[in-house]
Amino acid sequence: MIRFFSIALLVLLMNRTFASHIVGGEFEILHISGFTYRINLILYFDRLNGLLGAKDASVTARIYRMADNRRMRDVFLPLTSESSVSYTQPECSRGEIQTLKLIYTTTVVLPPDEYNHPQGYYLVWERCCRNYTITNIFSQEPPTNDPNYPFSAGQTFYLEFPPVVKNGEPFINSSPRLFPPLNDYACPRRPYYTDFAGTDDDGDSLVYSLVTPLNTHTTFAIPPTGPAPRPYPEVRWRPGFSLNNIMAGAPDLKISKDGFLTVTPTLQGLFVFAVKCEEYRNGVKIGEVRRDFQMLVLEACPRAEPPQIVGRKKGAPAYSLPNQPLSVTFSNTTADADRCIQVRISDPDSQKPDDNFQERVFIRVLPLNFSVPGRYINDILPPVSSATLINGSTVEFNICLPLCPFTLDGNYQIGIIAYDDACSLPLSDTLVVNVFHQPPPNQRPVFTTPNVTTTINEGDPPLTIPIQAIDADTDQLQAFVLNDGFVFSEVGMTLNITATPTGQINGSLIWDSRCDVYDFTRKTNFFIRIIAEDRDRCNIPSADTMLIRLNIILPGNSDPVISSSLQQANEKFITVTRKIYEALNFTVSGNDADNDLLTLRMEGVGFTPAVHNAVFPQATARGSLTSSFSWFPDCSTIDLNEHNVFDFRFLVIDNANKCRFYKADTLLVRVLLEPPDNLKPRIQAVSNDPGQPLINNAMEVIRGNPVQITLTATDDDLIPRKDLLRIELIEASGDPPPAGYSFNEVSGQSPLQTLFSWNPDCSIFRHPVYRNEYTFGFRVSDDRCFNSSADTLNLHIRISDVAAYHEDFLPPNFFSPNGDLKNDFFGMYKWSEDIWEYESILPPDNCEGSFVNVRIFNRWGMEVFASTDRNFKWYGNGLPSGVYFYVLKYTHREYRGTVTLRY
Repeated sequence: MIRFFSIALLVLLMNRTFASHIVGGEFEILHISGFTYRINLILYFDRLNGLLGAKDASVTARIYRMADNRRMRDVFLPLTSESSVSYTQPECSRGEIQTLKLIYTTTVVLPPDEYNHPQGYYLVWERCCRNYTITNIFSQEPPTNDPNYPFSAGQTFYLEFPPVVKNGEPFINSSPRLFPPLNDYACPRRPYYTDFAGTDDDGDSLVYSLVTPLNTHTTFAIPPTGPAPRPYPEVRWRPGFSLNNIMAGAPDLKISKDGFLTVTPTLQGLFVFAVKCEEYRNGVKIGEVRRDFQMLVLEACPRAEPPQIVGRKKGAPAYSLPNQPLSVTFSNTTADADRCIQVRISDPDSQKPDDNFQERVFIRVLPLNFSVPGRYINDILPPVSSATLINGSTVEFNICLPLCPFTLDGNYQIGIIAYDDACSLPLSDTLVVNVFHQPPPNQRPVFTTPNVTTTINEGDPPLTIPIQAIDADTDQLQAFVLNDGFVFSEVGMTLNITATPTGQINGSLIWDSRCDVYDFTRKTNFFIRIIAEDRDRCNIPSADTMLIRLNIILPGNSDPVISSSLQQANEKFITVTRKIYEALNFTVSGNDADNDLLTLRMEGVGFTPAVHNAVFPQATARGSLTSSFSWFPDCSTIDLNEHNVFDFRFLVIDNANKCRFYKADTLLVRVLLEPPDNLKPRIQAVSNDPGQPLINNAMEVIRGNPVQITLTATDDDLIPRKDLLRIELIEASGDPPPAGYSFNEVSGQSPLQTLFSWNPDCSIFRHPVYRNEYTFGFRVSDDRCFNSSADTLNLHIRISDVAAYHEDFLPPNFFSPNGDLKNDFFGMYKWSEDIWEYESILPPDNCEGSFVNVRIFNRWGMEVFASTDRNFKWYGNGLPSGVYFYVLKYTHREYRGTVTLRY
């Protein structure tokens, strides 16, 4: 009977409501279709200790590759549902534990070209913090801004999953679905149990074990850069606790391989533990998921005594003694109504005033030395499997067994468990029953045809072997056929077997052993097993087997022989060295002493000869044949960096003999390819201006005179074609760096030309230096594969500015515009007798300075003439005779003086 009373200790254990909120949880990854999966994060949230602000609206998990911790992708999971975790007996709860189940979920596509590594992947999320009231591990509130505080504890949610493809085929898998944990508390000195097992959608085997819970890398609530890769730190056990002493129980916390969790606590407190569930398929581990959870132990259970169960075979005079096993035997003639076990249940608590003189009890049946889906055998329970005991009364139940035993031999063990409704978990007593259960009578099917062992010669008439089996019970028969790795139709065998409704199978094996049906050189012995199995009521294996062993004897045949013009003696492996563009030609022959039809052909080892233009026509003839090999290696189909060894396999094959035996001889010719020969290209330069010749590739240039140089490249290679040349500029140096030049990089066959031109301006000079030297480097290269060559040419160009000679400049100081054609104007000229005309005496413009203007003033400072033309002429403009003042202005200096005007 359930009793309630106040628990003052809860105030001490539960009064801290920090943001510590994690009870535990796990990941799930479930296959939907194709390469689409649903990912769930299940988080158990402490409603009492967790603040609402710690309930995340979404989480971001991360997938890594197992082999190298490579980050694959982030997974965003929004919160999609929340619900309360239930109690085994809700009547026992007074709010000691309040746990929410939060589910975060999303759908993702895992592309097979990314998720194909055989070592698989893992999914991870880190979150801080666990409860600060935990007894067995350090889980203290971390100081602000101390990400490495050693005494805090978070949880790393962790799941491993296999690749989505294996051996080129989709590998369908869903992770295990763990059963929801219960919300019960435990009591000191009282056994506690719960089922932590799960199910697997793919039928994979699940193995459970306890492990140390994982911590987080930092104490941040959510790591700012997302979850980090392995390895993950473990939580720190408090003194006296460890993986081997998780709760200091007697016995301590343990879990069976199939997921049943048990403990008898000795201490009060809040205890954290972790369960690892490993997933196996065909004996190979393919995945792993961890679930962390916590257990509260309180001195909160009322004093109670377990129920007591005793039993007897139906109709037996007496019940078994308490705590003693019961053995029962049922023959196959026992009626269904008598194939039963009667149990009687009592409970001392039904006589206690504190329980109102009543106690509720119920029963379950558990397989002990065999297994059934769902752990319990529910279908043999009576229609009513619970009762309320009043004032010391008892209750009896009949548990009837089915016609067919649970095990093949009929010997098995079950546990009939009586439970009460004690808090926080029911107390129980188990009656162990050893059952000796004879299955219904059944006669084994029998082959009426004997086993066969025979040897035949190839080409004998077809062999027929009859097959027949019968079942005395006239049960429907099934036939299963096994052999040692061959396909019947491919070896000339025909197997026909039919089953009749009256317990017979009839048929025959016919073997046509002619070698034009099958090449028996690959297999001459054949082993066949034909199994006859009946469909009896209990499907208990009861089979008979017919064995057939067949052997075939083959006639002899001479081997063909291969030879070539390259061979010395009887070599079967020849090495030849050739350069690219160097032809290789030889002949290969085949001979057969039986004058059988031969085929002579070639194949490349790891490559296709035709792709590389190697030619060897396949030949077919009787007795003797020859074909010619020719190859002109060309760079268009060969990359020596990837493949410079070519193995050509030549085969002469005799497969047209009587039995189509595969007879062959082989010659391997290994060709070692080397780079081709190459003549070096040449480059020359010629100036296009005879006034500025190139002498030893050097040129003197006065600024203002354009530079034009023709570059010519030649190459003497002609086989298999002229090389493709390329002229390029590889250097342009000087101080300051040259600019404004023109050069066209060109490609083509020899002879190849291009033009370098340059008309430098003043920007190339830096005051006060007006003489610079420049180097231009040119290179010509050819495209001869894997042996390219080049030539270079350096042009040296020295550029000087125009000389001005300002120091020698002397302007005229007199002119007389009187019409006598002598000194008629004022200008910067002198008369040249050589050319019979005036020539300028002004210093020429250059990069240092250039003419700006001339201005002429009278004696009162009035400007009477001005011009920006360096070839100006002033005729006086009718002004009176006298002395005038002039200013000749350059960009960098001025000339001042007087000139006398006289008519």
